[in-house]
Amino acid sequence: MNLLNISITLTIACLLLVSTKSFSADKDTGVIAVVNGKDITTDMLKSYQKSRGFVDNIPKQKQTQMMVEELINRELIYQDAVKNGVDKSPQVEAQIAMLRKNVVAGAMLKNVSEAAQISDEELKKEYDKRKGEMATKEFKASHILVEKENTANTIIKELEKGAKFADLAKEKSTGPSATHGGDLGWFKPGEMVKPFAQAVEKLKNGEYTKTPVKTDFGWHVILRVDSRDVPPPPFEQLQGQLRMRVQNLQIEQYIGSLRKDAKIERSAGKK
Repeated sequence: MNLLNISITLTIACLLLVSTKSFSADKDTGVIAVVNGKDITTDMLKSYQKSRGFVDNIPKQKQTQMMVEELINRELIYQDAVKNGVDKSPQVEAQIAMLRKNVVAGAMLKNVSEAAQISDEELKKEYDKRKGEMATKEFKASHILVEKENTANTIIKELEKGAKFADLAKEKSTGPSATHGGDLGWFKPGEMVKPFAQAVEKLKNGEYTKTPVKTDFGWHVILRVDSRDVPPPPFEQLQGQLRMRVQNLQIEQYIGSLRKDAKIERSAGKK
């Protein structure tokens, strides 16, 4: 059983055994309870509350009382586990060592991130650098969807002879947009399956596909009605995302510098 499963089992067991008695902390030491000489403090409770969280349908005061009892039960179980040598198990020691590394490494990354003061000017530069990538294009298109390629080719020939696209869509399309003359409205390329989106992008406004387009839905004849540029979201809307991106880049640089200066040896045959 790994530590996660142990934690879940422990929580369930504690919930079954908890008392709902009120508690108070020592004003000077912040000690909530003492279990066989070991203190349980308000700081421990705050940390436990943060990891456990609160549920909506139970009053917070009652949940806090329950958590105090859970901490008492956990301390009792821990003391008994140490007494019986469970903490010396190789499996438990390995999991504790891994958790310690995760916590310490995570704290270091947090320090690196917080140490770098990212100004609004830096974020604005990142925004200006990336806003071209964030600008998108939207298309307005109609289509006629049929099951067979030869049917689609016949429709294309009728269009070449002057038939109206909307009329053919109402008459022949098997798609749900048929009642609207095949009109799909405005969409971004990423909202459509790839072959369909690629076909629309290659067309000019007012053009239709001269060969049928195959997708998992069937065969399409597509008319690109219109297109428009969509500007990127304003800087203020993306400020939080940009800050996270810059922080991630700084962390990548930090890790890269560590790897550059480190001596890393891998087992033979492994990359």
